[in-house]
Amino acid sequence: RSQLGGIIKREENAMSSSAVIDSKRNRILFYGIDEQASGSTLNIYEFNSKFQPIKENDGAVQLELPGLALVYDFGVTENYCVFVQPQLKVNGMQYMLNKEPGKSAALESESALLHIVARPGNKDAGGMKTIEIPFDGMPEANLQIINSYESEDGTIIFDALRSADSGGGSKSSTQWPWASTLGDFQNMSSKKSLWRYEVNPKKGLVSKDCISQDQLYFGVINSNTSAQKHRYIYAAAGAMGEGVAPPQGITKFDLDTGARESWFPESYEFCGEPMYAERRGDDSEDGGYILSTLFNGKDECSELVVLKANDVAAGPIARVPIGIAVPHGFHGCFASTDDANWTYEQIERRAKLADKMETRGSMWNEVKSDFSGLGLRFDDMEEYFGDLM
Repeated sequence: RSQLGGIIKREENAMSSSAVIDSKRNRILFYGIDEQASGSTLNIYEFNSKFQPIKENDGAVQLELPGLALVYDFGVTENYCVFVQPQLKVNGMQYMLNKEPGKSAALESESALLHIVARPGNKDAGGMKTIEIPFDGMPEANLQIINSYESEDGTIIFDALRSADSGGGSKSSTQWPWASTLGDFQNMSSKKSLWRYEVNPKKGLVSKDCISQDQLYFGVINSNTSAQKHRYIYAAAGAMGEGVAPPQGITKFDLDTGARESWFPESYEFCGEPMYAERRGDDSEDGGYILSTLFNGKDECSELVVLKANDVAAGPIARVPIGIAVPHGFHGCFASTDDANWTYEQIERRAKLADKMETRGSMWNEVKSDFSGLGLRFDDMEEYFGDLM
């Protein structure tokens, strides 16, 4: 329940869970889309290394997108944000009544729209160019954009995991376990593949090439190359090649040479999302480690596996039992400092503090003997700062 220092104007404004780091400027960007059947409002937010809105344009831009914009992910380059909007057929009346896109919208077999938007820190902030992506029989819905960057000639390049359908296969389920056999998983999961898109903004052209048809999940890079040119991609991979199968092994792609290497555990073991962790003293792009949680289906427990990023095929150099079963498919991020090692109680206190600081912001100028300069009563201080006092 934070409005991030006022950059989000209304509490009900949408905020995506997707974030992209600009590794060169040490910034982080988010987006949110307030959807309507006839048109949607896109908000882009840019923060500095202290998680404060950048000074340019107060760290935000807002613009309108056509129709019901269901955007799954986005990419960031040095100057732009990149969004892919699939074309939808919307029952406006039904959407107005229930606000559930899954019941009132359907994918059209048409070209998706690629929106290139100047970042909040750009001199043309909020300027947008829209280009149609050539339709090849497979919709550009649910794209997971792994990384994007600008080449020297201005071409925008991004790599993405692409689904052969809208996701969910031919069936869906909210019950647990939602799949207990390979057949169940295949019925409820979409075919995925790795693609590269190249965009010429001046000519308004988009081309795309398939890098791999194998079933891949959770594509990542070394975060030090985020929004910059990258050479390597790491992903979780199914064990049946191009066939639909759950994420199980770890695969590495060398985009410069076309080489690929993989490691797969035992048939009853399944890796989750890979995450790159930098190795001290080695700033090469693949000089660090790949971390992943591995679920043992036989013993129903999990462990952390560590692989050398420059020798994935050799398998783990360390396997650390976690002591609990981490649900297969959980994913997150790697943090290089102790800043992420907060306890649940510390996180809860900080969340309460942030909420109270925002809700009492209008009281800061009131003169009251029992209020601090933060808008907090002194008898609240121990509750919110207990772990710091």
